Order: sequence, then structure tokens, then C-alpha cells
Amino acid sequence: MPQDAPEGNPEQNNSEYFVEELGTLDFTLKEGLLALLAEIGIEDTDPTIAKVIDFIDNILSTQMRVVTISYNTFDPFGNPVLGTGAFVYPLDLQARGVVEVPPIADLDQETSPSLVTEKGRFYVEAFPSLLKYITITPDMLGVRYTRHMPRPYLHDASNGLVAYHMRKAVEEYLLQKENYQLSNKSVIMGYSLGGPSALSMAKYYSTNPTGIRVDKVFTGGGAYDGLEAFKAYARTERNDYLAIPWIILTMDYYYQLGLDYSKIFANGMENPVDSPDPAQGGDGYAYWFNGKHGSGSLHRRWGSDLRNYMHEDFFSQELQGEFIKLQECMKENSLALNWVPDPFLDIHLLHSDEDNLVPVECADFLYKTFKEQGCFIHYIRTTGDHYVASNEFIMIALLYLILK
Repeated sequence: MPQDAPEGNPEQNNSEYFVEELGTLDFTLKEGLLALLAEIGIEDTDPTIAKVIDFIDNILSTQMRVVTISYNTFDPFGNPVLGTGAFVYPLDLQARGVVEVPPIADLDQETSPSLVTEKGRFYVEAFPSLLKYITITPDMLGVRYTRHMPRPYLHDASNGLVAYHMRKAVEEYLLQKENYQLSNKSVIMGYSLGGPSALSMAKYYSTNPTGIRVDKVFTGGGAYDGLEAFKAYARTERNDYLAIPWIILTMDYYYQLGLDYSKIFANGMENPVDSPDPAQGGDGYAYWFNGKHGSGSLHRRWGSDLRNYMHEDFFSQELQGEFIKLQECMKENSLALNWVPDPFLDIHLLHSDEDNLVPVECADFLYKTFKEQGCFIHYIRTTGDHYVASNEFIMIALLYLILK
């Protein structure tokens, strides 16, 4: 554990999970709505939107508080570590329920819900709080006190465990600070990377003695089976978001695969030196995926054509060469193949057939598999790119919460 990580002291705060309050931010519902619209690119100058905002603010007028915390959890190796995250609750404590929203994919390690909050900004995953729901979002691992390790993208067991411990820490915090007992019921909503993470959370809660009841999951824009995603990418040969290298690096790190990156990447991406200088063996995966570069800079350097940086073996429909080493861990983390949800769990799935980041085949595969298993799943196959579909996802989720 890094030396600057605060030490947990359960005896001092009478907590098993909650360690420390890192910061708070108060806002009104109107301020939150305006911030959310700005985040998703909707103009608030439209008279109709302005009237809706004023109406909601008048009906649900209250102060909300965002709290960032650290808490005790474990990394995928079973080592105790400090996780972090953010949650929102109405200061009048008249909450309409609990919604858990895992984070979207950030390729740098300086962006997470808790860090965004501490910069005084509204993080988009907090959108259910605008309807007076207690909204819980773990940062997941790979930031702050665990930034020495890669974010465990698509790591099913880790994401479920870390999210559960965050929820328990929030429960302890609210009981200590507000004498408020958190409900044991949750709705889970996740988009993009948060899509499979949402299912991982529901899976963990239902297959372990957590006491948490989940009756509905909204998931969208995600990759639910790594091998199916690779096949789809191999077919399209394009991706506007460089998550594929990070996923491979993640699996190599946590499963200790010993990958030979000269047979995984190409055209300099295979360079192992953390430097921007190709003459020093840099300008490759070690530099661009050291956690200091955002998605924009990565895309400007490498572009959308996967052949700019992926090895020729990647483009086979069957795993070959060095990629065969990824097969077992990808299967182990497949949500489509390794979990049969309870038939009473209501799953809402959304994905665009024009998605430029995650191929729609990922959602098609999940839907087909779950339907064959008798799961209760609804599928909206929409249009627009990944970001347009994300706005639709948020609107559908908000409509459900309003009617609920």
C-alpha cells in the first residue's frame, strides 16, 4: 500500500469498511441538472428544457450532498487495499431509494468520480441523485491509493467485490454521520465500461450472502464477453477508443500471463520503455498506458484503425499466436457464459448498432445467451454513436426512476 494512504482504524470510527471522508460537495437539484446537461452536451437554453428544470426543482427542491470516501477492500490477488468512491444523498434524508452506478471507462488514472467531485464538478454517473435517490459510485481499483496497478477492466469478480465493499462503507457512513439506515434494495445502472460492471455487481450480490436485493439492472454500451468483443473488433478493424490494449495489459497483470507484446502489438505500440522517444524504445504501450494519458491524446496518436497498433494475429476470427494465452481468463470473466441471472431479475439492455466504441455484437451475444437461459431481459437496439446512445440510456433510466 502506498505510504500516503491513510490507515483504516475500525476501532476509532466503529467501521469495518469505511475509513475516511475525503471531501464533500453540496448542490441543489437545479445545479445538478444543469451540470448533467452540460456533461452530455444538451443546451439548457431551450425554453422547454428550462421549464422542465424549474418544474423538477420546484417539486423536489432540496439540497444534495456528494461525499467522497476511502474504504477497505481487496485487490484481485486478495491483498487488502484502500478503495475510493463517491456517493450522493439528499440532506433531508427523504431518499426515494438506492441506485448504484459503476464508473464509465477512463483510460487515465487521474479521472474518477471521487476525483471529479474534489474538483468541484458533477460526475455524470450521479444522474439518479437528481431524482432524490441515494446514488453510489465506486471508483473501482487503479486510481488514488491503487494507481500502481492497472484498472481491472472486465475483471468480473473484482468489480463485484469492490462495489459491494463501497456499498457497505456508505451504509456505515450514513449510520454514523446521519443515523440513517441504508435500504438493502438496489437498482443498478451502468453504461460503457459500467455496463458489464453493473452485471458483475448484480451477480456478486445474488451469488454471495450479501443481503442485498437487486430487482432491476440497466446496462448498455458494454462488452460482456471479451472473446466475442475481440471477434467483432477483428471484423470491423476499427475502434475510436483505445480500450483494447488496456484490457490486454489488465489481464496480463492480474493473471500473470507473461505476454510477449511484440506479438500482441505492432508499429511501435509494442515498445516496452516508458518514454515518448522511439529511439529509446518508447512511444509504445508502456508510455501510452502508464495512466497519465487520456482517451483524446491516445486517439490522436494512434487513430481509429486497429491495424495501426494491433498485431496481425489479432485479426483472425479464432485466437492464434500470443492471443491464445488470453483465452482462459477471458472465458472466466464472461458475464454471458458464467452466470445465469435469477429469472426474477429484470435486465434492460441498450446498445446502438452504430456504436463506434463497442461493437453491437457484444450486446447481441449477451441478449441471445440470456434469452436461451430463460432470463428476463429487454433489448433496445438503437441508433447513433456510443455517446448519442449514452444520452438515450440516461433518459430511459431517468424515466424509469421518475415513474418508479
